[in-house]
Amino acid sequence: MIKQGQVEGGWELVSWEIHYDESKVAYPFGTDPKGILVYTSDGFMSAQLSVSSRPSLQGQSIRKLTDAQRQSLLEGFFAYCGAYTVIENSIVHHVSQALNPDFIGTDQVRRAELNDNTLVLSGRETDASGQARDHILKWRRAKRSKT
Repeated sequence: MIKQGQVEGGWELVSWEIHYDESKVAYPFGTDPKGILVYTSDGFMSAQLSVSSRPSLQGQSIRKLTDAQRQSLLEGFFAYCGAYTVIENSIVHHVSQALNPDFIGTDQVRRAELNDNTLVLSGRETDASGQARDHILKWRRAKRSKT
């Protein structure tokens, strides 16, 4: 059983895999995704995930990009935040803000496995075509570099 105090702090994304029932595995942000997950002691969380090679805007305002450029940025980034609750071997993210507006107001239940400095969160969903799939995200406890 996981306790809230065990997950508090920052976590770096190691991998994000989607497993389909027919043994297919997909990597939505490639094999080297980037991300930070933060759990606070007062019960809030924030997750930011992206592809590893986001293009520079070279100082240009995001509001002045073409539709294609904005779409590329959107497709390579995902974020949400809110409160969280640890319940036995699950962590429930109570989403209050998200890049995807359909996440707002939902409870995202994640099965949680904690081994030393590795946290694996997983959740099952059915995609738009009706196919079941499991998201498996592996996180490593973040170490703040001294600067």
